[in-house]
Amino acid sequence: MNTDEQVDFADLHWDDVRLFRAIQRLGSMRKVASDHGVVVNTIRRRIERVETRLGLHLARRSVNGIVLTEDGEKLLRIGQAMSDAAEWDASEGTKDVLVKPGQITIACTEGIGTLWLTPRMSRLQAALPDKAIGLDFDYNLGRDRTHETDIWLTYERPAESDLITSKLATIHFAVYASASYIQRHGVPSTVDSLKDHRIVEHVGLGVCSEQLDFLIGTERPQGLIAMRTNSSLSQLWSVAKGVGIGALPTFVSEITNAVAPVPPELRIRRELRLVYRSKAKPSPAILATVRWLRECFDRTAHPCFADTFIEPTSFIRDSGDTNIVNLFPNTFDEL
Repeated sequence: MNTDEQVDFADLHWDDVRLFRAIQRLGSMRKVASDHGVVVNTIRRRIERVETRLGLHLARRSVNGIVLTEDGEKLLRIGQAMSDAAEWDASEGTKDVLVKPGQITIACTEGIGTLWLTPRMSRLQAALPDKAIGLDFDYNLGRDRTHETDIWLTYERPAESDLITSKLATIHFAVYASASYIQRHGVPSTVDSLKDHRIVEHVGLGVCSEQLDFLIGTERPQGLIAMRTNSSLSQLWSVAKGVGIGALPTFVSEITNAVAPVPPELRIRRELRLVYRSKAKPSPAILATVRWLRECFDRTAHPCFADTFIEPTSFIRDSGDTNIVNLFPNTFDEL
């Protein structure tokens, strides 16, 4: 038998460990072959290959079946240690691998974070009572957030290979106006007629700032832009107060009736993606947050997030329905 110093187990393969654990457990080459889904000669050749590589005699046949030698038993102990280490790593993986210990950090646009996620935050807090919840708003969703946040929502498809990404929702946009604006300026009936109205434009990094150019061209009549802002919330408030009309996500129809969709139909849509690091996948906090996010954007409860455009006027707004969040106070919500 070789001494410990003469034996190098560095080249030991996990499949070899599994094989010798099966030999000890089953005690029969035929049973081992059946357990591995191969023929007996394959098991015999694998044993010989490991013995040749290690320079050890690891197993022998006896009247009672196949048994491990002393060196085989040693290999088995090493295999058990490898298995224990693997199980320990797996259990360690269930611990939170978060950017900030004790906090789950979510990054998204201001509009989604303020208007849609914040009113539902109590559900996530109930699921993670021992964690602080960080909600970071970002106007440049194209930049690398892997070292700043645990989960981020973006309209861009990440290029990094170590990220887990999946489609969360489809965000549709429509032209919205307040009743006070319509009383003063009428309803735009076509895309071309948008040039005759006052527009509250949302611009900024990560925002389709060229949307208006695409709709009406780059030659804009004087006075077309009533207000320009990089804040989704500011845009919504301005439209609600009659400053102008604006292209808003259709989910605002589930939040307030202070603004309402008007012609023309934009048919503009963007896919919202959920992204997080692959190494954080086993984290309980990550998994709980992903479940919460999918509930928030459940298209059955909220058809505004369906792949196909659904007329916002068909959305049901019931303040008694827990699926609907009435964000604004009545003084703002009532026209």
